[in-house]
Amino acid sequence: MLHHTLKGAVCAAALLAPTMAGAAETQVAQVDMLEEVIVTATKAGETTVQKTPLAISAFSADKLDSSLVLNVKDLVAVTPNLSVAQVTASAVIYMRGIGSSNVFGGSDPSVTTQIDGVYIARAFGQFQDFVDIQRVEVLRGPQGTLYGRNAVGGTINIISKTPSDRPTGKVQLTVGDHEHRQGQFYLSGPLVEEKLQASLSGTYIRHDDYIDNLYAAGQPGTNNAKRGGVRGQLRFVPAEKVEMITRLDYSESDERFDSYSHLLVPFRPNGTNPAPLATSIVGDYSKVAINSPQTNDTKLWGIAQEVNVDLSDTLAVKSLTAFRKSRYNLLVDSDGTELLAQISNQNEWSKQFSQELNLTANLDRFNGVLGLFYFHDKTTTLLQSTNYASPVLPPANAFYIRTEPDSFTTSYAAFAQGTYKLTDDLGLTAGLRFTQDTKRIEQNFNRVSLATGASTPGFPFVYELKRKFDAVTPKVGLDYQVSDDVMLYASATRGFKSGGTSIFANNATDLSFEPETIWAYEGGIKSDLLDRRLRFNTSLFHYDYKDLQVQSLIAPGVVAIRNAANARVRGVEFEMTARPVAGLELGGNLSFLNTKYRSFPTSSVPNQLVNFVATDPRYNAATRTFNATGNRLNAAPKSSLSGYGQYSFDVGPGTAFVRGEYFKQGKVYYDASNAEIFAQKSYDLINASVGWNSDEGGWGVQLVGKNLADQQYLITVAANGLVPAGLAGAPRTWVLQVSKSW
Repeated sequence: MLHHTLKGAVCAAALLAPTMAGAAETQVAQVDMLEEVIVTATKAGETTVQKTPLAISAFSADKLDSSLVLNVKDLVAVTPNLSVAQVTASAVIYMRGIGSSNVFGGSDPSVTTQIDGVYIARAFGQFQDFVDIQRVEVLRGPQGTLYGRNAVGGTINIISKTPSDRPTGKVQLTVGDHEHRQGQFYLSGPLVEEKLQASLSGTYIRHDDYIDNLYAAGQPGTNNAKRGGVRGQLRFVPAEKVEMITRLDYSESDERFDSYSHLLVPFRPNGTNPAPLATSIVGDYSKVAINSPQTNDTKLWGIAQEVNVDLSDTLAVKSLTAFRKSRYNLLVDSDGTELLAQISNQNEWSKQFSQELNLTANLDRFNGVLGLFYFHDKTTTLLQSTNYASPVLPPANAFYIRTEPDSFTTSYAAFAQGTYKLTDDLGLTAGLRFTQDTKRIEQNFNRVSLATGASTPGFPFVYELKRKFDAVTPKVGLDYQVSDDVMLYASATRGFKSGGTSIFANNATDLSFEPETIWAYEGGIKSDLLDRRLRFNTSLFHYDYKDLQVQSLIAPGVVAIRNAANARVRGVEFEMTARPVAGLELGGNLSFLNTKYRSFPTSSVPNQLVNFVATDPRYNAATRTFNATGNRLNAAPKSSLSGYGQYSFDVGPGTAFVRGEYFKQGKVYYDASNAEIFAQKSYDLINASVGWNSDEGGWGVQLVGKNLADQQYLITVAANGLVPAGLAGAPRTWVLQVSKSW
């Protein structure tokens, strides 16, 4: 299938070429060439995306603004094979089917996020809003020989604007439906010319609930916004070849978040209807019926010191030191109904320190980077899940669980990667990384009867465990510049995700889990055609994935993390951008994924999923496990498609534009059993915008509508309540933005 798909895409490009070539004959002087996007993904200096032998998508600040991309969540509609869901306050990011919903202390994200090179360890910190962004780079596939922290699935690099020696700034105000109000600003300029520059930026956003609550008149709904942050940078150039950049950021939020509050089936134990409100809106994701508001407040801040020194014309050294501190407190109505059945409280406090040291070389025929990395994180968690007497739980059996672990991670790594030009057009890339991680947990897990106030037999469970994990991960690749405008590349990379500890474990056996590894084989074509008015890139990949860390929600507050035996991922991605006539830009991407568990005979089955798989011969009632061998991986749609078209034209003393966007995602599963109740069927989204930018004065205005068809869909599904339930995507929204730049 992949062969025919690739052949069809190439034929389509060939058919398009004569049409565009004909247009070019008469409009070549008027048609702008596609911009060269500069990235620093290889860490050996600046390169263009088209000359970088990686599967990478890069977005400038203007591109992000035109699509109203506010944070990592919004990248899904513009990036091939990217999925972003949410567990309580935390991001759950999958790339090419590789990811993990285990977002708590003691584990690492499969897809990492870095802000100006600083690794963001806690998953809830990955949702920070973009403020003073220069660009965002999304690298697909394992990354380890270039970056301080391993990334088995991929990396999202967020790069901020460097303070300038010329006064610049931007102020943007936004209003919209749901009482949307947002303000952003960016200021930059010199304090001492050519020696000391500074920048300051900030953002604040609020809007009312996207989702109404039927429980009672005036009862708060979910999915509102009330958050903001500031960021300051100071750039000091004490000598000609020395640069020092200090960065400080702070953000906080106090919001009512949507969670697994949308029941997928009616809650009718033994034929009764104890939750008529929640049952009445099954299938309608625009409403909830919960008796307890779901609140979450977060605070995050960090400081980083970057030092760059040019040792010579060919050698440079970079030091990056960072400290971050974060915490969140949240309350969840876990049962998703108007009943007082399950309430959960989560609190997490985290402190991380990292130090990275890089030596880069740029010679005539060789460029590369040598790096050392140290990381330490301490995460304290307080989780309490209370299960009250309910239609499915007699008063004598009501209980709460409380876990109060401290999780520690210490990591050392050495990594190197370089590219040697065998000829002017042929490059050989080789990389190697050594990683040693130490994970430690001090567990304190208790289960208490609400009827008696005493711990149930066997509790509390108090235990301390320390484990070490290490790995050597290589990379080798070739790139060939067929012409100035066409490059071929191929690579083989071994990825590694460290083992970890489980904060939910109530026995020694489940307290830790093993590492997972991946061999990724990839090849691709990058091309700029028709005088750089057509850009067409293709990548094909095959992953051998072993010992997957799979998390299953067994019951409220009870989580099992198991290593699946192995899995396989195959896929192909197409990316295209074109400017066929003056003022018109077209673009999009098309992705196909073929994933399966090669061997996963003992996938854990949550309580609320048992009834939906009980008649399947692959279900083992005695062990309550499911043989998921041959099933598709979680959050891995067989296909996804996105596209946009923008037409710009002169209006008065400025330029107006009209833009349309389309995104379609195929069916996905959110449990290894591939039970249909845990699936989100295919859905599509339509966005549009219209705006005007002045030629002088820096004024701009745009009207943006998202999800214009008001499509209802889920971005993840779980079974940690009374019945399977999901987390809904955003409804139709519109905003009006006015900005002033100088």
